[in-house]
Parts: sequence; structure tokens; C-alpha cells
Amino acid sequence: MKAIALRVLAVALVVLAIAAGWFYVKALRAGLVDAQNTARTAQETVGRRDATIADMQKKEREHTTALAQLEAKRERIAASLAQTETDFEALKHENEALRAWADSPLPDDVVRLYSRPAITGADDWLAMRAGHALHASGDGTAH
Repeated sequence: MKAIALRVLAVALVVLAIAAGWFYVKALRAGLVDAQNTARTAQETVGRRDATIADMQKKEREHTTALAQLEAKRERIAASLAQTETDFEALKHENEALRAWADSPLPDDVVRLYSRPAITGADDWLAMRAGHALHASGDGTAH
């Protein structure tokens, strides 16, 4: 009887060890699945980050190019303005009638146009459309 009890005990221990091993392997596989999901999520996050960085670098290159084009255009405009001013001064020195016109004071109507109050926002525009007086240039709002 003792031998049968020992065999039953041995079989029970083997069954218990197999069950414990099965639960351990199951837990390991669940941990592996979780680790794989975490790794996949991390790879997707890194991929989105890299795509965002590439997009931002592309936009930065486009902005740099646009800024260079604007600077070149500004320089061309400045050169054109300087040439126009030089040409005007040369014409003033060559032509007596033009020199007299350029040296004469502006007409009162033109001076009045330049001294007109500034429209500094939507409220001023609406006030002007309604026929209300505007504030003087630089004085803040009319209210």
C-alpha cells in the first residue's frame, strides 16, 4: 500500500509540475504578447515622430527658400527705388520746370489728405461709415 501511495504521490507531483509549467508558459506567452504590442506601439510612435520631423524639415527648407526669394525681391525693389530717386534728382537738375514743381509746396487739399485721421481698426471703419468723427492719428480710439 505504501508503494501505491508513493506512486500516486509521484503522479500527483508530476501532474502538479506539468500544470505549473503550463501556467508558467502561458504567463510567459502573455508577457511576450504584451512586450510585442508595446514594441509595435513604440515603433509606430517612432515612425510618426520621424515623419513629423521630416515634414518639419521640408517646411523649414521651403520657408528658407521663400525667405531668400523675398529678400531678393526686397533688394530688387530697394534698388529700383534708389534708381528712381536718382533719376528724379537728375531730372530735377536738368529741367527747370520740374525743379520748380518739385520745390513748390503741396496744395492744401493734398496736405489735408495726409493729415486725415488714421483708420486703425474695424471700429474706426464702422464709425467713418456711420458719419462719426474719427480720432486723430496716434491718439488711440475715438471712444
